[in-house]
Amino acid sequence: MTTRDAFLARVRAQLGTDADVGTGSVAVPEPAYVRDLADPVVAFTEAAQGSGAIVRRIVTDDDLRDLLEETGARTVVRTRDPETAAVLPLLSSVGMGEAAFDSPGAAAAADLGIAGGAWGIAATGSVVIDAGRAGGRSASLLPPGVLFLVARDRILTTAAVLFRRLGEHYPEGLPSQLVLVTGPSRTADIELVLTVGVHGPGRVWIAIV
Repeated sequence: MTTRDAFLARVRAQLGTDADVGTGSVAVPEPAYVRDLADPVVAFTEAAQGSGAIVRRIVTDDDLRDLLEETGARTVVRTRDPETAAVLPLLSSVGMGEAAFDSPGAAAAADLGIAGGAWGIAATGSVVIDAGRAGGRSASLLPPGVLFLVARDRILTTAAVLFRRLGEHYPEGLPSQLVLVTGPSRTADIELVLTVGVHGPGRVWIAIV
């Protein structure tokens, strides 16, 4: 018996199963959520707001301009996600200047990162960041605030809908990273003192477009 076989045998014994652990597909039951997911946009909005994000539904350019002004930012960095192109004509009108987010130090010095959400997860209010389409993660990770633009038809009910069908959603293969962001960054020490914004943006806006 190889070391691998011995390890898997111990796992099977602990699980009380004869399944081929670690190989092939494993049947995982669908999770149950208390939140009503019949309307994914409503559920996403409620969950995201509950996590501390500010959510706005964008219908017109004026709506988006108002949201940009609401952030109070003056310097922004923008990912290459297709959704972020909508802010380009509006930046100068609200007194914002754009820096290339892949320039050294630009993202860390910016007031606001603007990124497109590849997907939204209604059950948790999470935004899925696809590093491939974004061109990197610095714009959504380093500034003190971030604005995510998520298309309403890209809001899925649960994370399972994404991860159980990755082959359908990414027929050409997965990006280097898929990251789920749920509200502002939070961390707590051993004394349970919660601090916001240590490991990522402390302010999160989400525009449903």
